[in-house]
Amino acid sequence: MNPRLDLLHSYPFQRLSELLAANDPPPGVKTVSLHIGEPKHPTPAFIRDALVGSLDGLSSYPATLGSPALRQAIAHWIGRRYGVRTPDPATEVLPVNGSREALFAFAQAVIDNSRSSPVVICPNPFYQIYEGAALLAGAEPQFIHTLPGDDYAFDPGQLPDAVWRRAQLLYVCSPGNPTGKVLTIADWQRLFGYADRYDCVIAADECYSEIYFDETRPPLGALAAAAQLGRTDFR
Repeated sequence: MNPRLDLLHSYPFQRLSELLAANDPPPGVKTVSLHIGEPKHPTPAFIRDALVGSLDGLSSYPATLGSPALRQAIAHWIGRRYGVRTPDPATEVLPVNGSREALFAFAQAVIDNSRSSPVVICPNPFYQIYEGAALLAGAEPQFIHTLPGDDYAFDPGQLPDAVWRRAQLLYVCSPGNPTGKVLTIADWQRLFGYADRYDCVIAADECYSEIYFDETRPPLGALAAAAQLGRTDFR
């Protein structure tokens, strides 16, 4: 067995479920679960109908790359949403079964253990998969603390140069989970500068990108920030 499995912590959703199961609500009070991000309403009928109508075609394993139609739809959405050139659906789009799969697998692909003492940098508080991905990739997680007194700022200057020199991967979450903090263009410019200086890869987790109040001002994402700063080659 991989000895690094012993470094993993129990998953917070499981701990919360166990705590909640041990506490019954007062009579007549209906609980509203806010501990996990999942729909609280029944599945709309048109979605159920579409799934049922597609059952006859589900007779083989799907391709890892997904269908060309799906990748093309995703690519066009990215171009519209972020105001950037439409990604190449054949080489720049890969569907995954939820962000957890992608965030974990990405670290396994990026971390190079032939380099001494690799580090993965994460925000704190954070989505726990960042830490698990780092540990099982053979890296040491290091944390940038986002605190209410600093308006939850993601300040890379918290970590010393010695840590950054070992950094291979930087997880960035904007809008933040769980803080909701949205990085500005100045924040992104600073992070891109750190990635350039220390030759580390940025993994931009934008799982909450479509949760916002002002329809005219969607949250800024990494691709849009890069384009605004003249960075169009993913470097």
